Order: sequence, then C-alpha cells, then structure tokens
Amino acid sequence: MTTTNHPADYLDTMQAAALAYLRNHEAKHLGRSQALQDAAAAHLQLMGVPQHTAERLVTRANDQLEALKGHRFLDIDASTGDVVVLVNPATGLRYCIPVVEIFDALIDEDPGTRQNASR
Repeated sequence: MTTTNHPADYLDTMQAAALAYLRNHEAKHLGRSQALQDAAAAHLQLMGVPQHTAERLVTRANDQLEALKGHRFLDIDASTGDVVVLVNPATGLRYCIPVVEIFDALIDEDPGTRQNASR
C-alpha cells in the first residue's frame, strides 16, 4: 500500500498523532531521538499505518516538533492565499503579512525577476 492511497486528511491526522506521541514521550528519550522516532512509528503502525508511511509521517512530525521548540515558522493553517502568518515561538509573536507586500518588497523590486516573469 502506498501513501497515494491515503486521503490527505488521513495523513494529516496520523501526522498529528505522531506529533502528539513525540511531545508526550520526548522526556523519556532524552538524547536518543532515533529511539523516540522508532517508538512513534511503532505507535502509528499499531493504529494501522504501514511502516514506510509511519516512518515518513514521524519524520515530518519530528520536524514540526523542532520548529515548535523555538524556531520561527510559517503557520500554514492560519495563512491564506492573501495573507502569510509567520510565528516566532520564542517571543510568542505572530506576524500577518499580506502576500502583495511580499511581492512588492522581494519580487517586483528585483528587475531581473520582473524581466524573467514577463517572458
């Protein structure tokens, strides 16, 4: 069975379960992150997730967990096609940036990009 057979909401739900497992058991595996990831994958497999899918979802969940530890990140769920929401967990601040401002500051001001985009 491949991951393409799973609907996106199923994968999102299983990734959320992996993240919850990692958060709840992180203290038991200090300094042994691979042991924690293996245990999380085994947990997903008990829920019926195929091994390769479980391992991939745990890797993604682990990346999420690392982002939550203080690295700044893009909040995809809160962002829309018109507004990007950036989060700085260290300060607790959230920045809502209109996409048009990103284009104005980073793309439209670069003559090389403007020329390539018009071709």
